[in-house]
Amino acid sequence: MFKTSVVIPAFNGRKHLQKNLPHVLKLGADEVIVVDDASTDSSGDFITENYHQIKLIRHSENLRFPISVNDGFAATTGDIIFLLNQDVNPQSDLIEKTLPHFADPKIFAVTFSEQDRSWAKGEFKNGWLEFTNGPRDNKIHESFWASGGSAAFRKDLWDKLGGFDPIFSPGYFEDFDLGWRARKAGYKIVWDPKCQVMHVTETAFKEAFSPRQLQLIKERNYLLAHWKNLTGKQLREHIYFLFLKILRHPGFIVPTFMALWRKLA
Repeated sequence: MFKTSVVIPAFNGRKHLQKNLPHVLKLGADEVIVVDDASTDSSGDFITENYHQIKLIRHSENLRFPISVNDGFAATTGDIIFLLNQDVNPQSDLIEKTLPHFADPKIFAVTFSEQDRSWAKGEFKNGWLEFTNGPRDNKIHESFWASGGSAAFRKDLWDKLGGFDPIFSPGYFEDFDLGWRARKAGYKIVWDPKCQVMHVTETAFKEAFSPRQLQLIKERNYLLAHWKNLTGKQLREHIYFLFLKILRHPGFIVPTFMALWRKLA
């Protein structure tokens, strides 16, 4: 029998926590951990005052999403960790529907079915790992990665793979990178349409960054994921098509230099 933990990274999400924590507690997990990433809206105080059964980790400074998640996972005692964003409302049978998948020791993660997102289909093409949202149906599918906002992970494999890489801070593509690394290591990620959550996406990031900043962060991190995971012929092909992209779209030199700076830092 698996022991289960829930980890919720939180930043200025008191209104979401007020709405969603009662549903999280109804899951019946063995423990719930909230990582308050130096919120300024009294999210931590709200949890301390109202939810004594929740373990609260407080950051004294804003360390951003990947580090918050890693800190939460490090504090867990469970075998299977349910990672939920603060703006995720899980179905009450989520744990019941998810755990049977982990009977297969090769399953690293189960990514959940959201209202507008299913499984991730990835294909290396013209120097890039292109991805799309797989068709929604009633079948279980392998997914290229598991969502960093709504998925369950096998803790021992999370530790073996090293969790989220802080190089992707403040966030975006850290889950893409982890899924890529897991697949290269021979592990599997699945999407199950019966494992359902409601997710209002990107609320914290949209409040913290401008649309232009978010776009540059996404492009930078997409590049970093390629540079981390590609080798040999595929890496050479990627570099060739990256130069073509910069020639056709000179503005792409900005996230490219951002990625180089982060990679070399």
